[in-house]
Amino acid sequence: MIKHLKLTRRAALAGLTAAGGMMAIQPRAQAFTLPERAGDPQLAETALSMFSSPGDVRRVGMACRGRAELCQSRQALVDSIFGPERDRLAAGDPAQVHGWLRTRIREDFSAGRTVTVDGWVLADTEAKLYALAAHA
Repeated sequence: MIKHLKLTRRAALAGLTAAGGMMAIQPRAQAFTLPERAGDPQLAETALSMFSSPGDVRRVGMACRGRAELCQSRQALVDSIFGPERDRLAAGDPAQVHGWLRTRIREDFSAGRTVTVDGWVLADTEAKLYALAAHA
């Protein structure tokens, strides 16, 4: 036997108010960044050293920063790019960091994680690297 639930305006408003209250007290996921560590600036520089033309990379980065999801602080971009691999890669050599980034960029394209900036289709990780270069 199926019972019918009668939804009144009062019940609907109470439910919406409760949901809105929960959203207000929940911390935003984007607001979370890992604490800066001693190797982070060096890791960022190592990552950017994989590009042969820093000026061009910075110009593309300025265009990338025009997108809301890429308008992050330098630290937030490092967190977003490297995530839990940050400590391991910070202790590694530049070739290891560059190899990891190239693999991640290929995976982004394979999974369809792309961003279009000024007509260019960029991997999500690649766009974040460019935005990181704009901070330099």
